[in-house]
Amino acid sequence: MKVILVHLTGLGGTQLYNAQLANALAKEGNEVIVFLGDYLYNESHYPDGAVKVIRLPMAPSYVRMLLNLFNPLMYYRILKMIGEEEPDVIHATFEDSIVGTLFYLYNLNGKCPLFVTEHDPALHAGERFLNRLNFRICRLMTRRVADAIFVHGDQQKEALVSQGFPGDKIRIVKHGDYSYFTRWERENVTAEKSILFFGLIQYYKGITYLIEAVPKIISVIPDVKVIIAGQGDLSGYTDIFADHDHYEVHNRFIPDEEVAVFFQRAALVVLPYVDASQSGIIPIAYAFKKPVVVTNVGSIPEVVDNGKTGIIVPPKDADLLAEAILNLLQNPELLEQMSWNAYNKMKDELSWDAIAHEITRVYQDGQNHHGRSEDGIGSVRDAGEG
Repeated sequence: MKVILVHLTGLGGTQLYNAQLANALAKEGNEVIVFLGDYLYNESHYPDGAVKVIRLPMAPSYVRMLLNLFNPLMYYRILKMIGEEEPDVIHATFEDSIVGTLFYLYNLNGKCPLFVTEHDPALHAGERFLNRLNFRICRLMTRRVADAIFVHGDQQKEALVSQGFPGDKIRIVKHGDYSYFTRWERENVTAEKSILFFGLIQYYKGITYLIEAVPKIISVIPDVKVIIAGQGDLSGYTDIFADHDHYEVHNRFIPDEEVAVFFQRAALVVLPYVDASQSGIIPIAYAFKKPVVVTNVGSIPEVVDNGKTGIIVPPKDADLLAEAILNLLQNPELLEQMSWNAYNKMKDELSWDAIAHEITRVYQDGQNHHGRSEDGIGSVRDAGEG
């Protein structure tokens, strides 16, 4: 089967997600072509040459996105390239307005089924206006033409259904592992008495509650350190930059080759989110044998076995967050057992090979049913609900 994956814009871990899926689909026996925004390309993401990557001129700015969004020549060129490839299926692994428009235009005369991965079916608290507008435009169009939408958990499916999207066109697939980062492990780096907050810093990530929890934690374990590694606005937390005893702040984008050291140094990883859909941080933590302390939001609890691979606490509760962190730091045997449980869960349940096999099956079913629904829009039925 010839598969085109489309990922044109975005920042964060989505380009790695796209690459891992592409490589696994190729191992499954598919011919895979990736239409990728050129600034997202990383040679190490495609190590064996099994995936054909077509790089398109994009940029991580809303101004550039708007220029591309209203550029008919760009759509003509991309649609022409898609036509020349003659794909069996097209799958957008990241949503934006350009992809939405592209899918809508393709659907007017296109012959193959269309699939979309919605990493965030509902927008997060505190999202900027332009980001909200971008995704609303995209979803208005992709949801009209998609043969099926992939999500990463039951809660995300429920969110889509509550927004009026047909439940029989939603497919639940797990978020695959990120053991990719372990290639940069260093032999001389060992775990410290530290807590890691990793990734893009935004309001919904709940870093406020972690910072509020720190005084309670250090009142019991004075030499604990919080490592914050990620790009985002920390202007409201200037005190942490001066507190070198308890904070280590790397307020910047963390390139792939630096990720491993942060996770190796951590005793545990904390995700104090106030809302969420899912997170790629958990698969990274598991890959490095790190238990997690997370909040009960979105589909995050669906990938954390409470008391086994991590601890789940209510959101916006700094006291309970501190208690959970202390429970792990004060119990080395529990911490060690959870570390191995997390690693084993990654190996057993988050395999990209298994995910690619399931997604290929959905693709095949989509081919069989494309264009047969009553409203003229293809649908995937009886492909399993995950």
